[in-house]
Amino acid sequence: MMKRDLVLVGSVFASLLLSNGGHTGTEAGAASTRAGAAGLDTVPEAAALSSPGRAAAALASRPGLPPAVPVWNTLPGEFAMRTLKGYYLTAIDGGGRNTAPIIVTAATQAGPWEKFRLAVLDPPPPHDKSIQTASGNYLTAVDGGGRTTDALHTDATQVRGWEQFRVHDLSEGGIAPTYFAFQTIGGNYLTAVGEGGQYEDAIHTDAKQVGRWEYLRVVKCGDLGSGYQYTILPTNDQMLEAVNGGGRDRGDTIVQGSSPGDTPDRAWARFKLLRQHDGSYALQTVNGTNYVTALGGGGQVQKYLPPNCGFPGACISGFSTIFHTDATQVRAWERFKFVDQGNCKYAIQTVSGYYMGIFKDSHGYTLLTTRRSTISENEKFQLVMYGLASPVVLH
Repeated sequence: MMKRDLVLVGSVFASLLLSNGGHTGTEAGAASTRAGAAGLDTVPEAAALSSPGRAAAALASRPGLPPAVPVWNTLPGEFAMRTLKGYYLTAIDGGGRNTAPIIVTAATQAGPWEKFRLAVLDPPPPHDKSIQTASGNYLTAVDGGGRTTDALHTDATQVRGWEQFRVHDLSEGGIAPTYFAFQTIGGNYLTAVGEGGQYEDAIHTDAKQVGRWEYLRVVKCGDLGSGYQYTILPTNDQMLEAVNGGGRDRGDTIVQGSSPGDTPDRAWARFKLLRQHDGSYALQTVNGTNYVTALGGGGQVQKYLPPNCGFPGACISGFSTIFHTDATQVRAWERFKFVDQGNCKYAIQTVSGYYMGIFKDSHGYTLLTTRRSTISENEKFQLVMYGLASPVVLH
């Protein structure tokens, strides 16, 4: 590993120091950085994303107390990063390498080498994320980015400047919902050359702008935690939405794809997963008030309703309703089990024991069902965590 300066993140004012190129002139600050990077504290709830730095900032604002010591909070479970073409980033040998091959983008399945742990620094500097491989090492952007060869290493044993990344949520403004861009400490972006599918020359770190090669979908693997918002993606990649953000008991309630009236960032496609005492989850809609209900506790099949044009009024077709989104309490029909299927996919089981899935009917429509007793690819879902974006930097 090349010699480099540590980045001072040892106080609430770390963001100001980082804006000066990541260099520091005090041994005390460097020691604080090393101490903070050495211990990764797991936070099982969503505090690390919902209110980064809130507790530390509150302490720092109290008179007579020293500045808050930064802490790395590891998010629950693991994550896999998919390119726009659907290939996964692979850390060869699960990490621990500084000679090629190090990171490739040819995998179509997510095994152990494709899974990473993400941690958030609290209080958060601009580059507040670290990426840990299966071996326990950290992803390094060599030289802090700006390279087209020897761009990434996976042998770091502690987090310093080159191991810190800023995450941009590309759903903002409707650019690319469910995708993110990773920025190095030098201001460049991770690039999956050719949108993935590469064994050699797979990753660059010299991009100054975000294009399609910089799009990475960060899908969830393993423990989902509790209190985090997720977008739910069936195998056809058409995200599920709660129409109007929830609060409906008829007509279109849960739909696939974009629904008229939704915001460009697809806010209606976010569901907060709240773990219940039995290990199941309640799905709270984005309005923060209502929950998803599987009618009958499951066992329902959505149907196409052709228009009755002989009846007075508008000649409009539609679909039957198998979900409601107006519940204000969590009872049996509002509970769902997320059953890990490996490959960073989950089956969603209703209280009746049936699974949720998609199917194509005789009219060619792709519809929803909660009456599947076996699990195929049509009953598997990927989840993308919302809220991974790094804090806004004020200039």
